[in-house]
Amino acid sequence: MENENPALARARSYESEPQSIRAPEGKSDLTPRFKLIFSTVTALTVLALILNVLLAAFGGDSEQVQAAAEACSTTYMMGFGAIVGLIGGKVA
Repeated sequence: MENENPALARARSYESEPQSIRAPEGKSDLTPRFKLIFSTVTALTVLALILNVLLAAFGGDSEQVQAAAEACSTTYMMGFGAIVGLIGGKVA
């Protein structure tokens, strides 16, 4: 290291240390946009799940009811995946 370029040694000395990724205690890193998206996805997921249960319990056996129940089932499964993705994205 004795023959090292002085400009490189000086540049390395000014490199900053990595900053902490976590937010300071008492301060939330959740933006209002994230809260809005998360609450909307959660509300739609819960609504689809409730509608699916109601259609299964009181809907009957017509093809229209079965199609609506299938749509609600797909919606709440995708909503659950979106919730897990949003939480995973915030943690990482």
